[in-house]
Amino acid sequence: MHGLNLDFSNQPTVWKFLNDNAFFRGLLGPVGSGKSYACASEIMLRAVKQVASPKDNVKYSRFVVVRNSYPELRTTTIKTWLEIFPENQWGAMRWSPPLTHHLKLPARGDIAGIDCEVIFLALDQPKDVRKLLSLELTGAWVNEARELPLSIVQGLTHRVGRFPTKSNGGCAWRGIWADTNPPDSDSWWHNLAEKEPIKGKFKWNFYRQPGGMSEVGYQEDAIQAGGKYWIPNDKAENIRNLPPGYYEQQLGGKELDWLRCYVGGKYVYVKEGKSVWQEFDASSMVDDQIQPDKELPIQIGIDFGLTPACVFGQRYATGKWHILHELVSEDMGLERFAQMLLYELNTRFENMEPIIWGDPAGSARDQIFEVTSFDHLRSIGLNARPTASNDFKVRREAGAMPMTRMIDGDSALRVDSRCRKLIKSLAGGYHFKRVGISGGTDRFRDAPNKNMHSHIGDAFGYLLLGGGEHKRLVHGSNRRSYGGANIAKLDFDVF
Repeated sequence: MHGLNLDFSNQPTVWKFLNDNAFFRGLLGPVGSGKSYACASEIMLRAVKQVASPKDNVKYSRFVVVRNSYPELRTTTIKTWLEIFPENQWGAMRWSPPLTHHLKLPARGDIAGIDCEVIFLALDQPKDVRKLLSLELTGAWVNEARELPLSIVQGLTHRVGRFPTKSNGGCAWRGIWADTNPPDSDSWWHNLAEKEPIKGKFKWNFYRQPGGMSEVGYQEDAIQAGGKYWIPNDKAENIRNLPPGYYEQQLGGKELDWLRCYVGGKYVYVKEGKSVWQEFDASSMVDDQIQPDKELPIQIGIDFGLTPACVFGQRYATGKWHILHELVSEDMGLERFAQMLLYELNTRFENMEPIIWGDPAGSARDQIFEVTSFDHLRSIGLNARPTASNDFKVRREAGAMPMTRMIDGDSALRVDSRCRKLIKSLAGGYHFKRVGISGGTDRFRDAPNKNMHSHIGDAFGYLLLGGGEHKRLVHGSNRRSYGGANIAKLDFDVF
C-alpha cells in the first residue's frame, strides 16, 4: 500500500468518527469537509483490522456502498473511491451490475494478505431493500444518507457481520457508517441524532463537523450574503485540501437556506424547484404563539386521501388570516383521522364553531359503503362542506391572495411558528419540479410535485378557498370595506 495516505489526525471530528467502533456512525458536515473521502478510506481501514484466515493468512472482507441513484453513484461516489484506490494500482472495476471493485494484496511472509470486495448499489426506494437480502457483508457505507429512507439503513442492519465466516477468521467488527450534508429538521437523521438517540450495546453515534463559514452579526470584515453576514470558521475541517477562499466563493448568488446548509453545516430545508407559493415570506408572515379569537369560528381546510392533513385558521372581517394549527397524518384512513380532528377541536378550540372545507371530490360516494367523505364527517357532528372548486390554479391563487395583501402595514397572512410542516410546505417544500434549462432560464413542470409537503399545502389552499378568498377571486377587490355590507346607491326609498 505504498503511497496510500489515510491520516485524518488533523481533522478532529473525522478522527473521532473513524476511531469509533459503534454499530452505526453518522458524519454530518458542510460541502467540502472531506466526509466522503474519510468514509471511503474507512473501508480499507476496516479491511486491515480484520482477522486473518487460518487457512491462507488472508484478511477477507466484503462491503457495500449505497447511494440514492446510479448516476450519483458513478459520478460522485465511485469517482471519490477511485481517487483513493485507482484502477491502475488496485485492479480494474467491474462496471456491469452490480458494480464491484475487488481489492487484493497477497500475503508476504508474516504479513497477512487482504481480500476486500466492494459492491456499489443504488437503493433509493424501500422496495429496493430486497436487493440486500442475498448479501453477506462485513459492513456498509451509506453515502449522502439524507437522500435515502431510514428503511434502507434498517435493511442493512441484518446483512452486516455475516462475512467472512468463522472458518475464515470471522468479523473483527461489523456495522454501518454514513455521511451526509445537513438534512432538514424533519428527517430521520435529525430525529435519531438530536431527539430520540438509539442507545445500548449497539448504539448509533452521530458526529457533526464545524461549518466552513460562521453566520455573525454585522462586522466590518464580514461578507454579506443571503441577507446575513459571514466570516471564515477557524474550526472548519479539511481546509488544507481545499483551494484558498473555497467557502468564501460559495457565498455569491445563493439563498440563505442554501448557505446555512452547505456552507454553515446547519439543519435546514433547502428547496428544490419553484415554490408553489413564491409570495410566501417566512420572515414577515410567521409569528410566535398566535392565540385564537373566541368570538370567531374556527375554519379548517382538509385534504382527503390516505395521507389526510388539515389546517386550522381564522379569517377576520378585515380580510386578515391567522393560521393557528396543523394536523398531519401518514397512512391513515378518514375514520381514524376524523377522530383525531374531533379531539383537536375539543381540546384546543373548545366551544368554538368549526367550519370544515374540503376537496369537492370528497362528495363522491365510496364504492363499498356508499357514503361520501363529507357524509362521514357530518355523522360525527362536524360541519363539512366542499369548496367551490378543486382546480389547482384556483387553490394556488386563493392561498396567494392574503400573502400579497397588506392590512395596517402588515401582511394579511400570519402563520403560527408551531405549524412547522405548513411553513416548510409554503416555503418551497410544495413546489414545481425543475425539468431542464432552455434559453438560459430554468423550466419547470406545469403540475406541482406530489410529495410529503403537498398534502398540508393542499389543505391550506382549501382553507383559504372555502373561507372567503374564492369570493374575492370571483368578485374582485373593489369593495369599499372588505368583509362589510354593500350599500346600494338609490335615488328613491325602497319602502
